[in-house]
Order: sequence, then structure tokens, then C-alpha cells
Amino acid sequence: MFNPTSPAFLANPYPTYARLREQQPIFFYKGWQKWIITRHHDVNTLLRDKRLGRVIHHVTPPEDLPPANPAHAPFDAIQAGSLLEIEPPDHTRIRQVVHAVFTPKHVREMQTTITRLCQTLADKLEQIPARQANLIKDFAEPIPVTVIADLLGVPEADRHNLLPWSKAIIGMFEPERTIEDEQRAVAAAQAFSDYVRHLMHTKQQNPQEDLISRMVAANQKDPDSITENEIIANCILFLNAGHEAVVNVIGNGVAALLTHPEQLAILKQNPDLMPTAIEEMLRYDTPLQFFERYVLEDMTYEGHHWPKGSKLCLYYSSANHDAAVFEHPEKFDVTRTHNPHIAFGLGLHYCIGAPLARLELNAALSTLLTRFPDLRLDTTTLAYVPKNVFRYLTALPVKY
Repeated sequence: MFNPTSPAFLANPYPTYARLREQQPIFFYKGWQKWIITRHHDVNTLLRDKRLGRVIHHVTPPEDLPPANPAHAPFDAIQAGSLLEIEPPDHTRIRQVVHAVFTPKHVREMQTTITRLCQTLADKLEQIPARQANLIKDFAEPIPVTVIADLLGVPEADRHNLLPWSKAIIGMFEPERTIEDEQRAVAAAQAFSDYVRHLMHTKQQNPQEDLISRMVAANQKDPDSITENEIIANCILFLNAGHEAVVNVIGNGVAALLTHPEQLAILKQNPDLMPTAIEEMLRYDTPLQFFERYVLEDMTYEGHHWPKGSKLCLYYSSANHDAAVFEHPEKFDVTRTHNPHIAFGLGLHYCIGAPLARLELNAALSTLLTRFPDLRLDTTTLAYVPKNVFRYLTALPVKY
């Protein structure tokens, strides 16, 4: 039932997920040497289980770890200090340094700036004489890159590099990646690291009101609070995670709206439903399809024995379509109120930027629907990039 390289699966994995949840919700996939977990209850439970973690080196003697690939050293370096790839107490220590930037209060203070950015991008769309565009490239992509760059303190003149670096780096997370994908990820990791290190030194001489300046100041005050390598790793994490989530929810979500005109009409008539509609977009076509965890100690779950070191793929996207939790899960419903989706994860590694992402999504989608009431698809076929971890469109051609 599970063929992750099948073009049919990559185009629409949801029928496969439904069969798996019903017939084989937990199984070992030899192709990846990983366990596949598809039901909401299991994904929800295991994300909160402290016997699982994003890494295993902190509970394993060095001699028992698989040898590192020397060619991947620059990429491994940016993972080593990332909040996404560490466990307590290091996770707690670094989160304390960056948490203040992602508090609800700080996020709310960014609302005016984000709304103004979305309006500026809408102005540019209106200036296109043909009144047609690729909504992802021409509208969605600049939003999170600009917001995160402002947050980090990246000068405008340097921002053109951020998106290519991010796109290359995330290729390393794909289980079906090629050697070329790995080489591009390593090169981008090295270039991005070199750039952030240079920027840190600039901020040290001339601090500003931005996250890099704050992290540099924290390092200077107490080098044990956050190291230089950890600053670099988390700058890269914030850009990659912030970009992928927001761009692909806008793309997948607008596609869902435009292919469900009755739901689009409901949202236009009831703009106060926008927060509910955004949660439904996150659930209905989840950009991050699955997340991996290591088993940190021998454990048994639902009759399955997992030795220490086993790897689990927790399928957010399948969990978000589980009929045991969501009524009519294959229906796109902007009025859905019971919506305990797992698009941002759960537990220790719940997305720290989720409030900021929701604010960006609200501003972007509200701007689109207000400024372009005639927004519609300019294609009969939507194509998805053939990836397993991230699900996103190759393009979103629209007329308006």
C-alpha cells in the first residue's frame, strides 16, 4: 500500500493514508528502515512521549553512533545546535534566549508591519497589466522571507540569497534525496553559515534591535547561554522553518479555496471566519507531511517492540485526516470548529514560530480576498513538487 516514490502517491497521498489508517496504521517500511505511524491518536501520543527524541547522540556512547559522513560536515554543523535537533537541557537553555522574540505580545507588535508588507505586494500584483501571476512566487514567497529577515536583522541587500539557501538545505531532509540534493544542501549550509558568522561580527560592533543582536549580546554576557555555532544554527532554522510553513500554507490553502468555490464564498461573506479557515488550511493539506523521532530507550507500543535507535515517521498529514477525530475529514470546511490538527507538531518541539506564522497567514489571506475579489485559478491542473517530507505546489497560476 505504501509506495512513497509513486507519482500517484506524490500527487495525492491522502487515499493511501486512509487505507493505511484502516488496515496497517503502524508498520515498518524497509525502504527507509523506519516505522510509519498514521493515526491521529498514535501521532498525538508519541509526539508527547519522552522516550522519543529528535536526536539520540545525547543518550548513546560515541562509539555506538553510526560514523558521520565527512562530506556532510557543514550541514551537520548547522543541525547540531538547532532547537529542532536538540533535547533538554540544551533545548531549554537555547529556547530561553530566543523565546522573548516569539511571545504573543512581540508578535502582535509586528502586525502593522506585516499587514503593510502584504498590501505592498498586492500593489505590485495590481500593477501587472495582464492581471495574472504565479501567486507563490509573486506574493507568498516574499512574505516570510521579509518577516524573518527583519526579525533576524538581515540587511535588505543580502536577502536575495536567503530563499535559494533555504530551498537547498531542506533537500537534505528528504528520504529519497539524491547525491546532487545532498551536495546542494551542504554547499548552501556552508554559505549560509559563513554569512551569519559575518553578520554576527557586524552586530557585535553595531548592535541593533534584532534577534541576532540579542543572541550575540547573550553570548557575550554568558558564552554558556548560547554558543556562536548555536546562534548560526538557529538563524538558519528560523528562516527555513518560517519560510516553508507560511509559503506552503498560502499556496496549498489558496488552492483549496479556489477549488472549493462554495467555501470561498462562505469566507468572503464571513471574513471573521478567517482564523478558522486558516486552521482548516493547515489541516486539509498540511505542508509538513511527517516528522521523525528516534526511540531513546527500548519500548513497546501497541504491540510493537522498538529497540533503542529505531526511527519513527509520525505522519502529521495522515493524522489530520483521521475520521476518528475529524468529521468528514476529506471535506474542506472553513467553518470547522473542532480542529485539533497537528500541523505545528506537539510537545517539546512544538513550533515556536506558530503565533507568527498564523499572523502572517491572516494578513496575507485577508489582503488577497479583500484586494482581489475575482481571484481565480489560471490552470486546470495543479502540480505538486514530488517530495515526501514537504508537500507544496510547483506554482499557483491565478487571474484576478
